[in-house]
Amino acid sequence: MESLRPLSLVSKCFSRPYRDRGKLVALSLFVAAASVGYPAKGDGLIGVQDLLQVKELSAPVLSPDGSQVVYTVRSIEERADKPGDYLYHTQLWLAATDGRSPPRQLTRGDANAFSPAWHPSGDRLAFVRAERDRKPQIWVLPLPGSGGGEAYPLTHYSLGAGNPKWSPDGTLLLFSATLSLWDARRELEILNPKAKPPPFGERPGRQFGDTANWGDKRRRDPKSGDSEASVAPKPDGNLQEQREWLAKNEAETNPVVTTRLDFLGEQDLEATETFTHLYTINAEDPGTPVPLTPNLASYQDAVWYPSAAGLQVLFSGEANVSEHPDRILERDLWVVNANGSPSKRLLHDDQYAYTAPQLSPDGSMIAFLGINLNDAGYGHTLLCMLPTRGGPRRFLTTRLDRSVRQFRWAPDSQSLYFVVAEKGAQLLCRVPAGGGKIERLTNYQQGILDFDVRSSGIAAVITKPSNPAELFFLNAKGEDVATLTTHNSEWLQGKAIAKVERRDINTPDGLLIDAWVMKPPNLEGNRRCPLLVEIHGGPQGMWGPGDASMWHEFQYFAARGYGIVYCNPRGSSGYGYAFQHENYQNWGPGPGQDVLAAASYAANLTWIDPTRQVVTGGSYGGYLTVWIIAQDHRFKAAVAQRGVYELSIFFGEGNAWRLVPYHFGGYPWQPDIRALLNAQSPLSHVTKITTPLLISQGETDLRAGVIQSEMLYKSMKVIGCPVEYVRYPGASHELSRSGDPKQRIDRLVRMDEFFQRFIGPVQP
Repeated sequence: MESLRPLSLVSKCFSRPYRDRGKLVALSLFVAAASVGYPAKGDGLIGVQDLLQVKELSAPVLSPDGSQVVYTVRSIEERADKPGDYLYHTQLWLAATDGRSPPRQLTRGDANAFSPAWHPSGDRLAFVRAERDRKPQIWVLPLPGSGGGEAYPLTHYSLGAGNPKWSPDGTLLLFSATLSLWDARRELEILNPKAKPPPFGERPGRQFGDTANWGDKRRRDPKSGDSEASVAPKPDGNLQEQREWLAKNEAETNPVVTTRLDFLGEQDLEATETFTHLYTINAEDPGTPVPLTPNLASYQDAVWYPSAAGLQVLFSGEANVSEHPDRILERDLWVVNANGSPSKRLLHDDQYAYTAPQLSPDGSMIAFLGINLNDAGYGHTLLCMLPTRGGPRRFLTTRLDRSVRQFRWAPDSQSLYFVVAEKGAQLLCRVPAGGGKIERLTNYQQGILDFDVRSSGIAAVITKPSNPAELFFLNAKGEDVATLTTHNSEWLQGKAIAKVERRDINTPDGLLIDAWVMKPPNLEGNRRCPLLVEIHGGPQGMWGPGDASMWHEFQYFAARGYGIVYCNPRGSSGYGYAFQHENYQNWGPGPGQDVLAAASYAANLTWIDPTRQVVTGGSYGGYLTVWIIAQDHRFKAAVAQRGVYELSIFFGEGNAWRLVPYHFGGYPWQPDIRALLNAQSPLSHVTKITTPLLISQGETDLRAGVIQSEMLYKSMKVIGCPVEYVRYPGASHELSRSGDPKQRIDRLVRMDEFFQRFIGPVQP
């Protein structure tokens, strides 16, 4: 049990009850009701195929002098070899921070380009280029100010290369690579061929490394010069020969054998482990990369760390390399010399996982994130501080009662900027490096999706109800100085944008929750429209004006003629620990009544036809959709997407299985927990469902699992409930966000058509 301590990073997918209504009401009253909307620039309506126009901006990185910002744009492009099918392309763009000249595209072609990093001189960029069916590699692009030139590859590493970071003098490049178990074992064997295999794995009656490294493809490549195993594989041989023969088959994944705890990936089995390792390479005369972290463990978030001991690398890594990584939730801070000498632990705590270290510009402090491991998926992610010359670790955001999502140092090292989810927004905040009052710099009508800071100001990707994403330049106070891009605003010219209006909703048991309503942009006179209730996932997700993931879907359904309401029921993030903990052992009843309270409010609006209500949600929202229609019969139709419907099966078939012990306090084999899981599984209440239901499922979705959707469908068919099942080939849990664009369009149109079967035609 001890090995399954909580980690809020994994609980995002989706202890005792705590309630303080006074505090919760006070939090909800922090912001007065607001209306966020923009006048239409014409009578054009958002269409389903406008999904193909949406550009996603991310990773802004300011140049050393702050005069330019490089960033990435992900677009959807039609395939030249297969018209009607589409691919995602990510490319680098460059913008001047004064906003006086239009941005320009730096990279092109079929390969994706991302993870840009400025050289200290500001005359070139390192970035990652990923070509189809090839390992990603680091490329360097000279910029026009330095004479320009074509991009060229810096690495040709067989394991691939990512996350480049220049050393302070620009002579070295730090990067990471993903290794299979076989690769990591080979790395250890090369560096120390006489060492015994490390204690690793949990195979009953066996030891790690008791057969040859058959998974290392280079072992069987005659050109590599590697010899075969000292013992030949023979199915009819002695015990060791049999083991070698079986190991060879396993390396060829025929059959797949695992002893892992976390053996499920997002779309397939991950029977063997993978590891993230760190390397340096000479940027002037690239040769063989220097491994910094050879081990059967993972290390991330690496940054350069000039210190009294010389040039070092600071990073986050697993705390205990003698235990299987699936059971290690602690993350420590480590340092290693740039030449690859043994790593040294800098900070460890049994209660916290430490990640994302950043050295202050003056080198005096390390800021990082701390995640409470002893609070079952509910503890907030805190911004922490550690002096480089010694001293205790300090927390800077404990009183904020929110999780820190990302952060950056101010150039003068006196404060830190960070983003938190709060009341439907993603706010940019600032806190003194020594601790003190936290300032909220941006407003609740937008969301900061990504940002970077220099002395010249702040480059930020911002989403608003009027536009899914653009790049802005802000001053140190978070005030807009310039709009740097028009990637989405260009195609939005002439489109009628539905307004987003915030409402306070009182629930039957005394909670105050936030909800938002959207009126169809072309609704006029006394005409009433049907109501679509949308439910977010998580269950610790949060929707509002600061969420970009649902921008097109909301605008599409509003343009089709639906009134929309969505809310943040208890358990949502962005409202403090007490509110988030309200869904402990309470996935269905409490959050379900919150959603119904928002639906009841919206149904009483003068422009809503209360006899034509429909509902949908995905992931945990799919769970809650089915839970609600089993308890309430107001909806004419429902669509449950990639949901969880039987909690005991979810524990086994979903890779987000830790939500069961974290949110319900135990495991399915414990009688009291099994009774609770049964009581709150929508499948247990299937005989109460009368609402026509469309079940939408990705074929390879292992985050929530697939079997439960089949059980729900078959159960409803057997008892005669109106139900239809749609399965998307090759689709993961991310279908609606980053899935096949054609499938994403099909999903929206299919939902619309299904709703109209039961509420009649909808008028835009």
